Amino acid sequence: MIRLVGVTKSYTVGDQVVRVLKGIDLEVHKGEFVALMGPSGSGKSTLMHILGLLDQPDAGTYELNGQSVSVLTARELARLRNESIGFVFQNFHLIPRMSALRNVELPMVYRGVPRAKRRARAMELLERVGMKDRMHHLPNALSGGQRQRVAIARALANDPPLLLADEPTGALDQQTGAEILGILQDLNAAGRTIVVITHDPHVARAGQRILYMVDGEIVREEARDEHR
Repeated sequence: MIRLVGVTKSYTVGDQVVRVLKGIDLEVHKGEFVALMGPSGSGKSTLMHILGLLDQPDAGTYELNGQSVSVLTARELARLRNESIGFVFQNFHLIPRMSALRNVELPMVYRGVPRAKRRARAMELLERVGMKDRMHHLPNALSGGQRQRVAIARALANDPPLLLADEPTGALDQQTGAEILGILQDLNAAGRTIVVITHDPHVARAGQRILYMVDGEIVREEARDEHR
């Protein structure tokens, strides 16, 4: 599903060029659950932004489902991102003035899904993540765990084959984090490909593979097939 070869990324800070990614080679197969770990500043978030088509590398190639993304226009990238990738963030990124239901509907609005169909889909997804009784509440009336459940439902709105999660349990207590991790594991068991950034070894151990990043490079890989 994901193939990166020689991906580099640098940023200019003042008069200095900071090399953030230094030739990343990575393959993630359909249906895998891959965890990405590393200290702050190791390049994890930059790599996640590239995987999510939110940024582009300076050099190297990125293929998503066999398609080279470097040849796509900005509009084509936006469409591919909306159709193929779901995002889950540590701080949820829900729109405060919209109910849980409307937050989940939003990606389908951008895709042009008819109102009745997207409403039914959003209700189904919220029920699936245990939010049936809270779907009409605004985000500020929900707990952190409930907001993350809404965020997961929103990420699934367009039924993307790939889910990218950046510290999905980082803002939650241990029990709530375990519940969110259970949802991600269930989604993976149903065939969804998941890549998660985490500082939590317990979350990382949920994946089949753990990749360790240091100073812009993947320095080690740990296979965890036994968790299945």
